[in-house]
Amino acid sequence: MIRNPLRSIKASTHRPWQTPVAPDAVRYDCRERTGRDVKLTFCGAAETVTGSCHLVEISGLKILLDCGLFQGGRDRSDRNREPFPFDPREIDAVLLSHAHLDHAGRLPLLVQRGFAGRIYCTTPTAEIAKLMLADSAHLQMEEASYRARKAKRRGETAEPPLYDMDDVLRCAALFRPINGYGEDLHLSDRISATFHDAGHILGSAAIELKTPDGNVLFSGDLGNRHQPIVRDPSAPPRADVVLVESTYGNRRHRSMEDTVSEFQEAIDTVIPNDGNLLIPTFALERAQEVLYELFVLWRNGNLPRCRIYLDSPLAISTTRVFARHENYFDEEGQALFSSHPNPFDFTPLRYSQTTDESKEINRASRGNIIIAGSGMCTGGRIIHHLRHNLWHEGSGILFVGYQAVGTLGRRIVEGADHVRIFGEEIRVASRVWTANGFSSHADQPILLDWIRQADPEHLILVHGEDDTLEAFAQIIESDQGRRPHIAQHGETLDL
Repeated sequence: MIRNPLRSIKASTHRPWQTPVAPDAVRYDCRERTGRDVKLTFCGAAETVTGSCHLVEISGLKILLDCGLFQGGRDRSDRNREPFPFDPREIDAVLLSHAHLDHAGRLPLLVQRGFAGRIYCTTPTAEIAKLMLADSAHLQMEEASYRARKAKRRGETAEPPLYDMDDVLRCAALFRPINGYGEDLHLSDRISATFHDAGHILGSAAIELKTPDGNVLFSGDLGNRHQPIVRDPSAPPRADVVLVESTYGNRRHRSMEDTVSEFQEAIDTVIPNDGNLLIPTFALERAQEVLYELFVLWRNGNLPRCRIYLDSPLAISTTRVFARHENYFDEEGQALFSSHPNPFDFTPLRYSQTTDESKEINRASRGNIIIAGSGMCTGGRIIHHLRHNLWHEGSGILFVGYQAVGTLGRRIVEGADHVRIFGEEIRVASRVWTANGFSSHADQPILLDWIRQADPEHLILVHGEDDTLEAFAQIIESDQGRRPHIAQHGETLDL
């Protein structure tokens, strides 16, 4: 059995490498390493929500659980440029829980700095992650070009993009999709991994590492129950050590009935009064869920006459991936998508692929629904739509996802009177709604139930803001009589 990790926390954090590793460096041969000690180092999503990355050193292997971007404010995103607290050349494999950028977004950087192993994940995750990473590189290259032009006029130089499309292509070649949920992936003759359906987004997984001395279970991001399209999270296996996400560990989601009611209220308030309803949304999962609910309203005759614009090339491409993997849908989703019309193809829906098509939306008649990224209003086409609509008292914004601290979306949700967009102060006059029942994250009751089923000897909380982590730890102690350990960034645990 794995020993108690909480009795042997190292006093100091893992020492980072002083400089990034050269891309063409020779990969370290893991076969030269020996020993059976198991170590966990928290390289991201510890004391914060984003940047998921956990290093497991076990039986001579070095395995990463995720390698995501830090997001939410410049101080957090700047952490992406810091050296990894390990040598990327020594990493044997990455086990990727799902394709969201806060879990996958630093993979091209890992490759740029010397990683040459394999990236294991489900087939939908592999397809979607490649799209997400290419889009991320494109946006970074555009931003870097803009910064370079401004810096040149000042006689200065600007930082390059974190990674470029070449890095993404090299990264894409390392993906190795697994056979499916529940299948053992043999990483060595002693270590295997099993992916379990996390019910978070299409293809998402909780990852179980099996060793001769016990097993470690990483929740990834656990899903809400009764979401459109995707299945509910599967029951976890019994585990000795569990790393569990804590995003909503201090609260319950509103019921889906209340959420749909608020969704309907926003539509009925804005659309008949010649206002546009903006829905900032993530291209992956949330956009498809919103289309699902709009389709149901339309089919049942509860949608006012309007057009629905999906104004996101990435969301459009991701939707096509969804359509290719109906076998990952729940039973209701499979039945719904087996006929026409369906949530991805019905009368009022328009796909806006090009920049010109996007610009045309703001020149068209008002009284429409505009779905655009990014979900936290940190970039993308939603920024242009906010500039055109935020000051308009008849318009509305419906937030359907988590808004991280430091983001434009968070400032709007918290009631800012004015926000700065493209260097201009814009008055926030439109109505604002939040519908957190759409969340693809498990809430407190679901997390507690999942932990009970896993019944770990040792429980570690990751992927949460400070106040949420502490509140969740107290709730777990009261509910289950166990005090979980809150992971600290850079901390190493000996298991």
